[in-house]
This record gives sequence, C-alpha cells and structure tokens, in this order.
Amino acid sequence: MKLLTPHQISEIDQKTVSQYGIPSVLLMEHAAYSVFSYLKEVCKEKNILIICGPGNNGGDGLALARQLRNWSLSKSDVIMATSSEKLTSDGKIYYEICKKLEINLLQMTDENEKEVFEKIHTADIIVDALFGTGLSRPVEGKFKRIIDHINKSDAKVISIDIPSGIDGLTGKVQNVAVQADVTITFMVPKVGLCLYPGVLYAGEIKVMDIGIPKQLINEDESRIFSIEKEEMQKLLPKRPMRSNKGTFGKVLTIGGSLGMSGAISLASMAAYKAGCGTVTTVVPRCILEIVQQKLTEVMAIGLDDLEVHFSEAAVERLKAILPHYQTVAIGPGMGRSKETLSLLLEVLKTEQACVIDADALYFIPEVLEVLKKREAPTILTPHPGEMARMTGAKIEDILADPLKYAMDFSKKFSVVTVLKLEKTVIADRTGDIYINRYGNSGLAKGGSGDTLTGIITGLLAQHISPIDAARLGVYLQTRAADLAKDSLSEYSFMASDVIHFLGKAFLELT
Repeated sequence: MKLLTPHQISEIDQKTVSQYGIPSVLLMEHAAYSVFSYLKEVCKEKNILIICGPGNNGGDGLALARQLRNWSLSKSDVIMATSSEKLTSDGKIYYEICKKLEINLLQMTDENEKEVFEKIHTADIIVDALFGTGLSRPVEGKFKRIIDHINKSDAKVISIDIPSGIDGLTGKVQNVAVQADVTITFMVPKVGLCLYPGVLYAGEIKVMDIGIPKQLINEDESRIFSIEKEEMQKLLPKRPMRSNKGTFGKVLTIGGSLGMSGAISLASMAAYKAGCGTVTTVVPRCILEIVQQKLTEVMAIGLDDLEVHFSEAAVERLKAILPHYQTVAIGPGMGRSKETLSLLLEVLKTEQACVIDADALYFIPEVLEVLKKREAPTILTPHPGEMARMTGAKIEDILADPLKYAMDFSKKFSVVTVLKLEKTVIADRTGDIYINRYGNSGLAKGGSGDTLTGIITGLLAQHISPIDAARLGVYLQTRAADLAKDSLSEYSFMASDVIHFLGKAFLELT
C-alpha cells in the first residue's frame, strides 16, 4: 500500500477541490462520517468526548459532533482547546452548526482547566481531534496538559487521521503525543504512522475512503509503501505440479565457526522452510559434525579451518563449489577473520544471487567498489550498527532517518537493503522503499537475523526478484513471529520457533 507524506496529502486535497470540483467541506463531512461509522459499531451508549484543536482536524471533530447529535448515538460533548477563529473556513461552518444544534461546546480557558480535565477522566470514549498530520513543532502549554490527561485517562481513545503530537512525516513525538487505541486515517496511511515511534502511538490503524479520487493517489509519485498481506499473496513463488527439487532452486549457505554453529544452522533450515529445493551448507571442518547432527535435510561440506574458523585454503575449495548453486547466503556465525573477507570477495565475483548478513557485513566498507560493479542480484540485511559501519554514519543518525540511509545506499550500490528495525525498512535499487508493520519484541533475540537471511535466500532461489524476495521474506518472518507470540508469548519464543511457524504464515497467504 502506498504511503504519503503530509505535503503530498495536502496537494491531493487541493487537486480534489480545484480539478474535480469536490467541495472541501464535503471531504470533511466524509472524514467525520468515517469516524462516526466506527463509533456506531463499537461505542453505542457511551459517553463520548471530542477534543478539538485548530485547523481541519478540529473541524473534523465538530463535523463528527453534528453527526452524533443527528443520530442520537450517544451522549457527546465537545472541548474546544482553541478559539473558533483558528479553525479553517470549513471548520467554522461546523462550529456554527454545532452552536445552532445546541451541542455542548466547552471553550477551554485558564479558569476552567480543572473542569476540562474532569470531563476527560469521566469520558468512556475520547476522540482526539487536536492536531493533524501537518504538526511540525513541539506540543507545549495547555495542549501538552490536555494530552497528558488523555493518556492518563481510562477512556478508549480514537485519533482522527493521526495521534496528536506525532510528526506525520517522520513518526517522531513532538514532545508529547496521544496514545491512541485506534487511529482512523483517510485514503492512505501517512508515513509517520508506520515509523517508530509513531507506530507505537497509533494503536489499530483503520484506513477509510472519504471520496478523494483514487486517480490522484495513483498518480502521486510517492516511492514509499507499506507491506500488506494482500500484496504478499501475489508474490508467492509458483509451485507447478510437474516439478522436482531443481525446479525450486539450489541454495548454498556459508558461515559458522567454533561455538557459532547455531547461526548457520538456523539460516540453512529457514531457507528450506521458505520453499527452495535443496540446501547445502559450507562450514569450517571443526563444526561439520555438529552441523550434521543439527540438520537432517541439509547437505553439509566441511572446508579447511584454523581450528576455529575458515582458513585461507578454504577459499580455493569454495571457488569450485560456488558454480553449482544459483543462490548464496554468506555471513551467519563466520567471525571477522581476514578469511571471511576473502570468502566474501569470492562470492561477490560470481554471477550468483547472494544475501549478505552478519559477520560478512562487517567487511562491506572494504568491498564497496566490488559491490558497485556487481551485476548479479545482491541483498544486504544490516541492523542499525552494521548500517552505520557500512555508511560511516552514526547509529543515532541511522535511527533518526532510516529511510534516507537505506535508500541512498541501495541506489548508490545497486543492491536491496533490508534495514532491520522495530519496523523493518526495505530499499530497492530503484529508490522504492517498503516499511514492514508486522512483528514484535520476541524477535529481539539471537538467531532472528540468521533466520531472516535463510528465508530471503530460500525465496530468492525460487526465481522471484530480489526486492520481492526481501519484502516477502520480511513479511513471513514477522508474521510467523506474531503467530509464535500468540502461542508462546513474546518472552519465550525463539528463532527456531519462528521457523516452525513459517508454515502457518504461508498457509495464511495460500
């Protein structure tokens, strides 16, 4: 699903009015009705408090108050957190209507703050219509106090378009923000709703159609998308009846070292569970027997080692092995010896598609020119620390603007970058960006990155594009993690459990 910035949304609103002749006040009516429709289903006979701020967002709240009064759905009051003069022209229309309908409009002043806060704490439902997606300054003064009381109340909180206090572009909290249970947003989600920490404040996100011509949204040149289940169904590799193990691709995984046999084992098993035909793992000879005991279906090759990790002699052996496989994963558990760099260079020199992770990513700054010249599909799966080393930036810079760093790196080096975050960001070499909205804190455990590497590699072997393998792989891992959470809790499930639940994640798509 396409994601838009506040500026893009504003332009589309203007074109809706100027090019299609749809009155802006009608859009406000439809926006309010979207919220009303939700309230009608889940909040009957409740005490509803609508808190209105300036601009169109406050107007949406007032339009909602009119609809609630007309249909007598529930008892509803309105808190005007700002003067009516600060509403848009459409908002002022609804303000006057509400006055004529004798809706209880309580204008907040310094003298009646206590009364306002009492209403907040006695409401069953609070509709947050304070600020919209255009907020770009810190929330202070009475607005901050209002939000603090909303967050301390026991009411169910519904935010219109975006939780007040969240930056619609970056997802950052502008000093303080409403913690919503539900966010009802219009036409398409805003980028800030899908980025951390905004995603934590949004609660359940419901996208509602308010009558903006879809052509305007389709024509918008936004290159940012969210990963959605319905779209992932279309990316599943085909499974023809007349097939054999060669049909679904041969994967080679390279990694492991003494004491780190688990990482490469997880990656190898995950590749199999993602549907590829065969998996062979190349490991230092010192852990070959351990890996063979862990993996029944995976073929294993032991190469020369220095009793801990690969030796330089392993590089020559690998040259002969690589041409027999279409897709290669390198890095899990390898260690950071100079031999890892040599093995990575050999992989990058081939025409095989490859996924680079973990210890192999440590050496990316030393192979950037080779990476830039490589024509075969390449996917990198860094976490923020690895991304910082790859780009020379600080970790805090990566976290502050993950979309920029992932996109710039992918375009510069013609790779797919999977930046592993709370909500993983995937960037294509074309400049397209995808934000994943699934997953939970149970993935913050050792082995999760190795599992993701295996899933993406297994999908890539099945003849789908690198960006599709990355998108589908991230979705499947995080959806499997959500299924594991439901059975085992976020505390207890392990990376191996995610592999176990992959089958259920696939079944949901099929």
